[in-house]
Amino acid sequence: MLKRTVGLLGLALLAMGLILTTGCIRRTATITSDPPHAKVWVNNVYRGETPIEIPYNWNWYYDIRLEKPGYQRMDMRERFYARNIHKIPLDLAAEVSPVRSREAQWRHYSLVPEPEL
Repeated sequence: MLKRTVGLLGLALLAMGLILTTGCIRRTATITSDPPHAKVWVNNVYRGETPIEIPYNWNWYYDIRLEKPGYQRMDMRERFYARNIHKIPLDLAAEVSPVRSREAQWRHYSLVPEPEL
C-alpha cells in the first residue's frame, strides 16, 4: 500500500512539474512610425516611443494613440487577431506545451505634419 501511495505521489509531483514548466504563448505588438520617436499610448497608458515592442495578453481591441510635436495626433482602434494555431481549442495545447509559442503583431503608422498657419 505504501509503495502505491509513494508511486501516485511521485506521479502527481511529476505532472505538477510538467505543468509548471510549460511554454505559454508570448504575445507582443511592435509599433513603428514615420517619423520615429512618436510617443505611444495603449488604452490610455503611456508605453514609450516608437519603435516599441509591447507585450499583451488578449487578442482583442486596443486603443492606440501616437503623438509627436509638429505632427497631428493619431487615434486608432486596432484589433489583434490570433494565429490559427492559437485559436480555441488549439490554444490550450500551445499554453501547456513545453515549447514557447510566439505571436507577434506589427503596426506601422505614418504621422501627418501639422498644417502651417
